[in-house]
Amino acid sequence: MQGIRWIASYPKTGNTWLRCMLAAYLTGRAPRVWNDMHAESLHLEAMLLGGDLPPTEPAEPVLVKTHLKADVPVLGLFREATAKIVYLVRNPRDMLLSSMRMAGIPHDDVARGRIFARDYLANEGLGMMEPGATGESGLGSWPDNVRSWTESSRELFPGADVLTMRYEDLRADPVARFSEIVEFLDLGRPLDPEGIRRAVDSSTLDRMRELEQRSDRQGGGSPLRRGVVRKTTGGRGGGQRQPFVGEGRYDQSLSFLGEDIEAAYQELLQGGSGFAHYAKQYGYAG
Repeated sequence: MQGIRWIASYPKTGNTWLRCMLAAYLTGRAPRVWNDMHAESLHLEAMLLGGDLPPTEPAEPVLVKTHLKADVPVLGLFREATAKIVYLVRNPRDMLLSSMRMAGIPHDDVARGRIFARDYLANEGLGMMEPGATGESGLGSWPDNVRSWTESSRELFPGADVLTMRYEDLRADPVARFSEIVEFLDLGRPLDPEGIRRAVDSSTLDRMRELEQRSDRQGGGSPLRRGVVRKTTGGRGGGQRQPFVGEGRYDQSLSFLGEDIEAAYQELLQGGSGFAHYAKQYGYAG
């Protein structure tokens, strides 16, 4: 089946890990640098920055990654071309902490971490934290992003099938869940169980750290944007650049930033807000 296959998610949800597994599965070998991954799945935001777009009438299955909401105007160009949507969700606590690390704020910098966490919770995500930031203006809040792909996508992409996958389930049983994703995507070839296992084995956290280090040494691009190597120092907030590949932790607490921060998160889980609704729906309300 031809058409666009979106690999969509809010930032820091495991999108890059999934794309690494897909690249390894499709090519039969582990990506050695980030650009090997980008060659197998396009990055919408990076293409937009370069004045380019994925094909609107693809003659074969095309994988495209995005963090944008499904209802941003540019995605309307792919209304008829979209065949499949894989949407990843993750515990908002873990997304917050991973985003904080990517902002250059180390775990032990509690003062700056508290500021970041308060802003993240007040805005229910990254979308409004840096209004002019490249690639973030179309994120929306976390609940808005989830809603656009899991509920509104039926209207936005009427010919598409949707699979929602929890990051935690993919981590708990990567072979079974990745098999489910590959079969769902219908990539034009029979499912290869041995290829699935090889792809999972080649995309462990340790292997992805090696990929990141090799890319930094060799200029093999960035996980964020094809062809761009991130600097080793700097980062938002003036901190030293943190590695892109973290520890893959889940079900973390925010209490180390102060009990008031954890209490603010718990308050978000109350009532009938969209944040509370999706946190409960996907098992993140504890």
